[in-house]
Amino acid sequence: MPAEPQVVDILSLPLAQLVAYFAQLGQPKYRAEQLFRWLHARLVRDYNSMTDLPASLRQHLQQSAPLTALEVEAARQSAIDGSTKLVLGTRHGAPIETVIMPMDAADGAPGSVTQCLSSQVGCKMACDFCATARLPVRANLSAGEIVEQVAIACRRGFEQGRGRGGVAGGQDGPLSARPHNLVFMGMGEPLDNLPALLAALEILMDPKGYDFSPRRITVSTSGLAKYLPKLVAAQPDVHLAWSLTATTDAVRDRLMPVNKGVPIAAMVEVLRALPPRPHRKITFEYALLRDVNDSLDDARRLGQMALQVGAHINAIPFNAWPGAGYTRPARLVIDRFVEVVRATGASVSLRESKGQDIGAACGQLAGEKSLA
Repeated sequence: MPAEPQVVDILSLPLAQLVAYFAQLGQPKYRAEQLFRWLHARLVRDYNSMTDLPASLRQHLQQSAPLTALEVEAARQSAIDGSTKLVLGTRHGAPIETVIMPMDAADGAPGSVTQCLSSQVGCKMACDFCATARLPVRANLSAGEIVEQVAIACRRGFEQGRGRGGVAGGQDGPLSARPHNLVFMGMGEPLDNLPALLAALEILMDPKGYDFSPRRITVSTSGLAKYLPKLVAAQPDVHLAWSLTATTDAVRDRLMPVNKGVPIAAMVEVLRALPPRPHRKITFEYALLRDVNDSLDDARRLGQMALQVGAHINAIPFNAWPGAGYTRPARLVIDRFVEVVRATGASVSLRESKGQDIGAACGQLAGEKSLA
């Protein structure tokens, strides 16, 4: 009795791995490239529609590499800024969320779209001010599940008439409505799922597929310093963001347990030691919490740290969520904080998160159905 074919997660394979898999099937490289374009340029999820592939190959792929796309379970659109939060069902039995955010002049990119991507279901980092940490299910997404969030955004944008053409080597169709920028700042810690993250980045930046420039991608971390050199070695020009949110170890230990393993000074040194790249940006993400990390001394320390690294600071007033034990500072306190940071000579922006009214802002992504 013949053995059943091994199931392959084909949506998670970068082109080089897809070529190697096809070689095992006795298929030439150009067949792998054809399939890659169907999956990641035309965004097709039905083998029967891939008419330039031999019928026998399509039949084999149906059995050995079934295409299991994420399902949109709910969509919420902000009445304030037009952001859309999509709740997506996963194989883990718990949803993830991705946010599609139209940018405006205040963001310096009017007319562009930024997508916030999730890398995990839930998160093990246990940051005290983040709703995602409250989720009971914690699991890694595959590279295919990470990339599929972008595919869904492209299809929705194309259906809504946002296609602009001329992208990805002249591709039209859904890919013409791809987001302008991708930020790995959704649910989960990206570096805690490094293999899938690296494969997803390779797929997203492949010129035969989505063709994203690394200058359009930002990867955030809470402070998993040991993985940063591996990320930078694989993708040296991707922008980096550090979720900092405190300027002393005493406060950060309480807010973000990762700090107990990698204190602030250690993370600063790791960032300073990264090989320099002319176009790579480093950002400090700093959630402002009332009477916790919003003092003028905090502002001065924050500015001095950013100067050591050459980082830009995003000061983000806390976004409330049900059960949160924190509130945002008064506006006068926020404005004064930013003024004092700026007086140190550091580069700083005050960021009002988009999608606050639909639970889509920074720190609010919590899997609606899991917390219902």
